[in-house]
Amino acid sequence: AHALYHGLNYPLAYWRTASQIEVDFIIGDGETAIEIKGSQSVRDEHVRSLRAFRQEFKNCRAILVSLDPVIRKTMDNIEIMPYTEFLDELWKGTLTR
Repeated sequence: AHALYHGLNYPLAYWRTASQIEVDFIIGDGETAIEIKGSQSVRDEHVRSLRAFRQEFKNCRAILVSLDPVIRKTMDNIEIMPYTEFLDELWKGTLTR
């Protein structure tokens, strides 16, 4: 919906390994990876798939969107973002590089 409403033509895909590790949304050619979780308290296990993706795409922006109310970053620079903040960034056009 975002791409259509804004007249953008960025590729949108998902990523999955042979061992079934997956990331929900990949924007562009691996520039941004987004994982969606319904958790109110993000734990280390929730970012496992984003870490796996980063082994292949080292310079990607990795974002975990959740119900967790606190914006923060992990030690390896994965962004934890409440869904409201994520939607604000998306519609403002500041989400992708």
